[in-house]
Amino acid sequence: MKTIEILRKLALLAFVLAFMACSSDDEVPQGALNVEMTIDGVAWKGAGNSRIENVAGFTAFAIGAGATDRSSLALTMTEERTGNFNLAGNAVWITSDQVVHNAISGTLTITKLENNKVSGTFSFKARPALGGGTEVNITNGSFTDVNIMR
Repeated sequence: MKTIEILRKLALLAFVLAFMACSSDDEVPQGALNVEMTIDGVAWKGAGNSRIENVAGFTAFAIGAGATDRSSLALTMTEERTGNFNLAGNAVWITSDQVVHNAISGTLTITKLENNKVSGTFSFKARPALGGGTEVNITNGSFTDVNIMR
């Protein structure tokens, strides 16, 4: 069980870092602005992608999005299916000034998973990974027809 936890966190970290790996600050995220949420009352939109990897019977399903201000979001699951998922420990929000927040509670609902596209809703509460600072509340989260890479 501990191995699955480590693999899940590594998949989440890799996905977040992939969104942050733009070659210049002027580069914008690719794709449609198909991920939306409200962060402590402020609207946010980003371009999303997702990836599903199956290794030795373990599934890592990550959905991520980035915005032009370099902020990003990543959500992970260990199953490829529709339905509800617990986001505690499975979501990361990175602010434009690169402060990493880890989810301490929350839910994700996958409503559509077909034709290599995924849609759903989410909300979570997160606190800074390095301690200090204030918690953030992510509400009204949604993603629509995010492409799945395999």
